[in-house]
Amino acid sequence: MHVMRGLVKKLLLVILSLTYMCLISNAQQRLKIDSVINAWYQRGQFNGAVLVVDEGREVYRKAIGYIDASKQVPLDTRYRFHIGSIAKEFDAVGIMLLKEQGKLQLNDPLSTFFPHLPNWAKRMTVKHLLQYSSGLPKVKYNTVHGDADNWKDLYALQQLKFDPGTSYEYNNNNTFLRRQIIEKITGLSFKDFVEQKLLKPIGITDAIVDPTDQTPLMAKSFNDTFVQDKLLAPISGWTALNLDDLFRWSEAINHFKIITAVSTKELMLPFQENAQTGLGGGAMEQSKIIKHVHDGSLLHYQALLYYDATNERTLVLLNSRRHNNIYELAEAIDRILEH
Repeated sequence: MHVMRGLVKKLLLVILSLTYMCLISNAQQRLKIDSVINAWYQRGQFNGAVLVVDEGREVYRKAIGYIDASKQVPLDTRYRFHIGSIAKEFDAVGIMLLKEQGKLQLNDPLSTFFPHLPNWAKRMTVKHLLQYSSGLPKVKYNTVHGDADNWKDLYALQQLKFDPGTSYEYNNNNTFLRRQIIEKITGLSFKDFVEQKLLKPIGITDAIVDPTDQTPLMAKSFNDTFVQDKLLAPISGWTALNLDDLFRWSEAINHFKIITAVSTKELMLPFQENAQTGLGGGAMEQSKIIKHVHDGSLLHYQALLYYDATNERTLVLLNSRRHNNIYELAEAIDRILEH
């Protein structure tokens, strides 16, 4: 009995020691990450919010800087940011959801939905839009100031850049038409579809599609001379989220809460190596997401969503003062976690 008590005591001491060491290690990681974020802020390279989850546990969260160029109101983690191309996940996932519901097939030609488009619409399929292999030219941002302008250009387009399915070019006309297909099939505006059919079912209520300068709790982007951007996008359908909601979206994708593993795997299939997909980039093994990485930029916003299943690690970085170096910041955080 005495020996047993001694073993139990030793075991408890080991557990307490390991717990203490883990707490010390986590505290050191937080301090190091905080030091990096503060340094980037002081250099004028970061004004935004950060969330770090490692081994499934939150390690770090912080908002630093100001809500806009006036530098009057400090940021907090409630504020929403534009996330650039990461917002394309909502229309890509929406397309796959409609496929699961039997409302479209990926080999459906665009002429099925838009019979008045030129003849190229008969050769272009939904899958081509998802894989950026449609041959569509880029949006003419110099003259397009709304969806009507872009529709006008598409109806006037007589020749594609290449035959659909023969090459790859990443551009937003693919995204535009994915969103228009969703509106055509559902009868909902893309904004209502995203908010009602994608976000609300997974508990996201603060995200907003196409915010304006008057939208509350919206961080505004600005340049190094503190000139603030206007929240006007040439084409519609851009979803803005705060730190927690983008993490919640990531978790929903990684654990198939919106579309199935089969649909997710199909959506992650690139046209060619290193090509973008509807979910950016990533990899799956059987029915598990191993990695999911997507970055985006719009105006002076830049965002990064990074997930690695190996160590259940998620990084969410939202910046309203971009310098196109958000991967460097992610790598610095990753090195701290690894060591």
